[in-house]
Amino acid sequence: MLTFFFPKVRNTDKHFRKVLISSMIGNTLEWYDFMLYGYCAAIIGALFFPANDAFSSMLATYGVFFVGFVMRPLGGILFGYLGDRIGRKGALVWSIYCMAIPTALIGMLPTYEQIGWFAPLFLTCLRLFQGLSMGGEFTGSIVFVVEHADPQHRGFWGSWTTFSAAIGVLIGSCMCVAVGTLLSESEFLRWGWRVPFILSITGSIVGAFVRNRLQETEAFSRNSSDNFSWKKFFARHGKSLLQLVCLDVVVAIGFFTICLFIVNYLQNFVGVGHYQATCISTIATLGFALSIPIGGYCSDRVGRKPVLRFASLLLLCAAIPAFIAFSTGNIYQIFFAQLALNVAFGVYYGVIPAAIVELFPPSIRCLGVSLAHNVTMMVFGGTAPTLAVFFIKEAGEKSFALVTPGIYLAFGALVSFFATFWIKESYQKSIS
Repeated sequence: MLTFFFPKVRNTDKHFRKVLISSMIGNTLEWYDFMLYGYCAAIIGALFFPANDAFSSMLATYGVFFVGFVMRPLGGILFGYLGDRIGRKGALVWSIYCMAIPTALIGMLPTYEQIGWFAPLFLTCLRLFQGLSMGGEFTGSIVFVVEHADPQHRGFWGSWTTFSAAIGVLIGSCMCVAVGTLLSESEFLRWGWRVPFILSITGSIVGAFVRNRLQETEAFSRNSSDNFSWKKFFARHGKSLLQLVCLDVVVAIGFFTICLFIVNYLQNFVGVGHYQATCISTIATLGFALSIPIGGYCSDRVGRKPVLRFASLLLLCAAIPAFIAFSTGNIYQIFFAQLALNVAFGVYYGVIPAAIVELFPPSIRCLGVSLAHNVTMMVFGGTAPTLAVFFIKEAGEKSFALVTPGIYLAFGALVSFFATFWIKESYQKSIS
């Protein structure tokens, strides 16, 4: 465990360990389920959205990917409201079921060749349910862990929720590599891609069982209230909502560009093979995961703002040069550029859980965090792969065409960099 390297933040509370483990299991499963679609985008595009050219197929595939994000704000409102009214635990248990079942069904769907336009229609409906679940799971687990954590180490323990998200992405990538290695290309295209989707149902049963045995957070028990008004909510907390959105812009663009789009970008636009692109992405994602607790740990020592500012500035400086390296097609340049982006992004991502939870009071914390985060994910995250493909297509034969996704990533880093000057330092503030 990574706590071996951080001896000062060991937590001996048995219940907290259960809270942390259950949140990590659920988060890992949710991100594994949600990101499988992205990792299999090229194959899903060929099977469900056949077209005469790669651009049209990819745009259709990422269009349905975006559909999942349309439901995230609704899921955030639903599960956020339930988390503030009936408790964090109950909302988190239901969010697991709402993700696992649609994911397994995607793995069982007939293709376009078998049932025609019903195939993309059913796929779209299942993505809607996935988005609804994701709207409540990720932010709900963040609030649950940070509220349970030792006040002096909220940054470090909160970072484990985003660490588990990275692990979910990593497991999804490894699963695709493993199945792709064991099967021939024709077998993987015919039925092998379905295996990772169907297997997701097993882990969800474990996650739901563990969560049902947990206690509510003290912050919820002390501050839960039924006196809620949307008018008061926006009037009192509008500034905090906007601050969270600005901090989250680079998270939204960065996650779905760095952790998802690049692997397909290398295959479809640079000409790197599927196996090489996925292996490079898997190793880089490991670097991303390991850097997340470092960001959270540092934020407990020097504050949230300095670490967020440093990491967003690093991303701002590295985004465009990294995509220039990708466009060369040189495997070594691609590997080091992708690893550098992942590590810089991981440091920023590790601070986010504690930083955004500390923006809101307990009585509306789940709703505030869920709503703002999921709106940002919908507007900037869900559109990131689609816009990246669109920018490349519009640039055409121009020399900077393959660098345009890096420009968009740099824009997100710039917005979040300036947001660090707007928020107040909160790492020593009570959240109860």
